[in-house]
Amino acid sequence: MPSKVRTLIVDDSAYMRVVLKDMLESDEEIEVVGMAKDGLEAIDRTKELSPDVVLLDIQMPRMDGLATLQRIMKETPTRVVMLSAMDKADNLLPLRALEMGAVDFISKPSGPVSVDIVSFSDRICEIIKNSSAARVDVLRRTRAALPPKLAAVRKELAKNQKVIALGASLGGPRALEFVFAALPKELPASFFIVQHIAAEFSGSFAKRLDGVQGPRVLLAEDEAKAERGSAYLAPGGRHLVVGWKGTTRLLMRLTESQPVNHVRPSADVLFESVAEAMAENAMAIVMTGMGVDGAKGAMAIRKAGGRVIAQDERTSLAYGMPKAVAEAGTAHRVLPLEEISKEIVRFLEV
Repeated sequence: MPSKVRTLIVDDSAYMRVVLKDMLESDEEIEVVGMAKDGLEAIDRTKELSPDVVLLDIQMPRMDGLATLQRIMKETPTRVVMLSAMDKADNLLPLRALEMGAVDFISKPSGPVSVDIVSFSDRICEIIKNSSAARVDVLRRTRAALPPKLAAVRKELAKNQKVIALGASLGGPRALEFVFAALPKELPASFFIVQHIAAEFSGSFAKRLDGVQGPRVLLAEDEAKAERGSAYLAPGGRHLVVGWKGTTRLLMRLTESQPVNHVRPSADVLFESVAEAMAENAMAIVMTGMGVDGAKGAMAIRKAGGRVIAQDERTSLAYGMPKAVAEAGTAHRVLPLEEISKEIVRFLEV
């Protein structure tokens, strides 16, 4: 029998610590090895217990979750999942946590003391188990500075309208930031992004990705026209598909049809629509994440004449999605994260 995921719970509420412990230990694959009531105690307990995953509250006395995360990643690098009571004032905090080395984040549904959090038990247990597979060496590298800009695409070579479709999950927010930070503005392509992310964080993530000053990044809207030089993020909870209206308008559609590969939005759904709409003028990029979402759609893009790139194992926080593409023989190239932006520019210059 495989070993259980050894988890440390950190929350200033005694009630929440008990509820979270009972919830996690209801899953036979998880073991709670300790609890801490604040950040200083969490640092000591992490050093003492060496847990597989730390479930860390953001809002705490003495030392808040972000400061605690920073200390843990500096002194005892560990997989950390942030637990946040979200409001409009702090909806960028989870994204800052990912930049600092957190694996994932969970939103408390009804504030700091969430009596209804048990209704999300299955999802929270799934996040903890998936996070245990994240590579700590890659977490260390996520704290590195973003790359410099690449040179602009030579416009005389960019003849056809092209589409770049990207799919990512665990580890994706920071990896996508890295790619977009290196891309120049006003590229002759439309970008479409599926990142497995909770709906309440979608808008904040689109703004953060836009802030790295690459292609303009917007949250996708139903029936909106896709413009060259812009990127569109699928909102959490809705599939994104693209298709032509006439011969000049590439439109987006958002649907709430059934999850695919247990997720919505799904990279497969996006990629298959891109394959049909763009054929050889499409590129699919499958990045870090658990599971196999994107593998089927990437094959559709390759069969239609498009190009497929998979992120390599060394730079993937979770080598599931790109591995499925690489092992199926679908990828034209398997590249480290730092080479993906360069490959996009090469594709647009042909």
